Amino acid sequence: MNTSSHVSLETLADLVDDRLTGNTLEAAMTHVSTCSACNDKLRRLHELIVMMKSDEANSAPRDIVMSALKIFSPETKSVLRRIVAILTFDSRKTGPAFGIRSLHTASRQMLYSAEGTDVDLRITVQDEECVLDGQVIREHCAGGVVQISSTAGSAEASLDDLCEFTLPAIPFGNYVFRIRMQDLEIEIPELELTR
Repeated sequence: MNTSSHVSLETLADLVDDRLTGNTLEAAMTHVSTCSACNDKLRRLHELIVMMKSDEANSAPRDIVMSALKIFSPETKSVLRRIVAILTFDSRKTGPAFGIRSLHTASRQMLYSAEGTDVDLRITVQDEECVLDGQVIREHCAGGVVQISSTAGSAEASLDDLCEFTLPAIPFGNYVFRIRMQDLEIEIPELELTR
């Protein structure tokens, strides 16, 4: 084993399970004792394996799953920027334009902005529930997902080729609205859905 490179994950797992012998064991122990990165991986892997062997639960606790994902994730991680969108237009909060008698329609339009990306959101009340549809106005949104959630309910939809979406009907309430794209997550942390 070359001590100038890091110990492989497989070798660290074998080290935790006492499967290494001879020169391989000695080389791994020497490297781990001088390399803080490998020592940290070995410690986290040991904690994970001990917890997995002693755990009788049906599903792993969230913290353990996140720890496992960190251990097995590649060294080069993509960066996901998370930004909060700002409300720039709300059809309920504007006065009628010249020649328009009323703005009381079945749909409410809201426009949010977030670092060069706009979100056109339309809310329609139907049978004591709200249907949300809209469009992300951005050059690239392929593979994007729209999510809305709260204790009252949740829904999810994919963005289509035109970056448009329609969410299933959800009950009135206060929600967190998120749009997840490849390199960006846009959040509207307080979206109140009322009649």
